[in-house]
Amino acid sequence: MINTYNETSLHETLKHSYCDHGGAVEVPLDGVICDVIRSDGKIVEVQTSGFGQIKKKLENLLLVNKIELVHPIAVNLIIETYSADRTLISRRKSPKHGNVFQLFNELTGIYTLLSHPNLTVTGVFTDVSETRIQDGTGSWRRKGVRIENRKLITIHEKRSFSGLDDFKALIPDTLPSPFTVSDLKKAGAGKHAGKMAWVLRKCGCIIHTGKRGNAFLYEVSPDK
Repeated sequence: MINTYNETSLHETLKHSYCDHGGAVEVPLDGVICDVIRSDGKIVEVQTSGFGQIKKKLENLLLVNKIELVHPIAVNLIIETYSADRTLISRRKSPKHGNVFQLFNELTGIYTLLSHPNLTVTGVFTDVSETRIQDGTGSWRRKGVRIENRKLITIHEKRSFSGLDDFKALIPDTLPSPFTVSDLKKAGAGKHAGKMAWVLRKCGCIIHTGKRGNAFLYEVSPDK
């Protein structure tokens, strides 16, 4: 069976929040462990990152099951850093704020599944606290500081996407036609514009129509 038990509190809290009366968590099914199976039979998978890692799992389960893939997006992140002996060093609010376009960073790993009628992708917009330990065992990018845990503070809203039209609706209506990734970035997608354009092109929601200098040009595909 495939499962990852190194869960953060954030993952655990969301998992139990989606388990209704009559449902169950950590349920074995067809050789894998499902995060949640609700009382109506729907499977809920909470994935904080790495959608591509569970692509095969989703492909198999989607054959006969409805799945809601839940992804938390931190609108506000509080970072608490502790020394190895658990003395608080600092507490600060991250300048980064997640938004709906952040989803596309993860959707690159499962873009072939986004049109599946049994799949719903839900972004859960949250405030989160992150505990870091300065003990030299973490990533070199964080100078040895490791992330120990993430905890849910509050949920602001949830946005669900079922089918390509829902993702296509995220394309800003202020874009010129044709448009570039730079245009998409300025229209609100920010640093996620490149991944957004890649996913939408792969899914047929936008089409590549040419180049302007070194920039690719895109147009929104006509509604079918």
